[in-house]
Parts: sequence; C-alpha cells; structure tokens
Amino acid sequence: MVEKRFSLTFSFIIFYLGALLGLSLTAIAAWADLEAATYGFDDTGGELLGTLRCPILMTADETSTFSVKVANTTKGKLSPTIKTEITSWLGPVISYTPPIVLAPGESKQLKWKIGPENLELRRFIFARAWVYGIYPLPSRENTCGVLILNLPTNGRVITWTMTILSLLGIGFGLLGVMKFRSPVQSGMMDMLRFKLIAVLAIVGLVTAFMGWWLLGIIVVVVSLLLLVVSVFTVGR
Repeated sequence: MVEKRFSLTFSFIIFYLGALLGLSLTAIAAWADLEAATYGFDDTGGELLGTLRCPILMTADETSTFSVKVANTTKGKLSPTIKTEITSWLGPVISYTPPIVLAPGESKQLKWKIGPENLELRRFIFARAWVYGIYPLPSRENTCGVLILNLPTNGRVITWTMTILSLLGIGFGLLGVMKFRSPVQSGMMDMLRFKLIAVLAIVGLVTAFMGWWLLGIIVVVVSLLLLVVSVFTVGR
C-alpha cells in the first residue's frame, strides 16, 4: 500500500514537471515572438508569411539561422524577392535577396545568419521577412523572435532536451496516475482534466515550433489554470 502510494505521488510529480517544462518552452517562444511582433518593424499590410522560422532559444555566443520557405503554387515560373530586417546594436539591418527562379510547384528554403551582433533589449534577437507579391500571389510578411540565454551549451540542445523531457514526463506521469490510482480515487479525481492538460501541453509545444505565439499564450494560460486546480484537488 505504501509502495503504491509512493508510485502514485511520483507519477503526479513527473506529470506536473513534464507539463510545466513544456509550458515553459511554449511561454518562452510566445514571449519572444510577441516582442518581435511589437518591436517596431514596418507593417506594410501583407498577408501572413507562415513559413518564417526562428530558433526558439539561442545562447549568448551562439550563431544560428532563421529561414523562410517560398513556394510557387502557380502554373508558371516565378521570381520572388525577399526583404529581411534583423536587429543589431546599430538598428535593424535591411537586406534583399536576389530574385530566385521557382518552377511551377517548386519550393526553396532560404536562410540568414544571426548571432551576438543581432542582440536587442539585452536578451532577444528579432527578425522580419517580407516576400514581395508577384501576380497572382500576394505580398506576405511576418516577424519572429529568439530568446537569448547565458548558458554554456547551445539553444538547439536546450530546446530539444526540454521537449523530450516534457513529453516523457507527461506520458509516463499520466500512465502512472492511471495505473496506481484506485477506482475510488479515480472517481473523485477528474481524469479528463489531466488528459486535457497533457493535450494542451503537447499543443503548446507545437505552437512553439510553428511560431503561433497567440495560440501559445492561450494554451499557457488555460493550462496553468488547470494545473492549479488539479494540484489543489489531488486526493479529494
């Protein structure tokens, strides 16, 4: 009985830690992208460029890249031009890519280097990309942000470590709760709430990698409320 109770308590702890770790990564990504969206880049009214991708995290001395994928969804050749703005100590650095030729159905991913020289507000790197419209495709634009940490490793390692540990914690924790919870206890505790927290945490991780910062903020707020309710109702 004591061993079962210990296993149940351990499962709760693992579940909560996994969920909090995933939500922390979601919050970090949403924070950086929100700061980028409100930074002050020119907003020219283009449609959303959903293929802009920035790293979620970088370390202080790290060099990485952000990227844009452009695709030709028409039946003719296209030569789109992309304008980028990247923060720096002296203000945004603006650059234009030479026109690239895309055959019908072809796509290409373009990358730009970012590093310590692009630091802004002491802890962020912000980038904006604008793809000039070519008939019949409209102009598209988007921004993204990167949080900078003073740690010895690199951002990719931190990001994937947090992601993997979060998924493992949520998965094994939830399985443990379902296995070691007695039928009476299961009836008293809303297991659906735990499953919902798990789903929200996973959705939050997806928003972090996809750059959907507004949805990420909603997921974090709802998940934290559910976590608080779950913690204070365990055992009742």
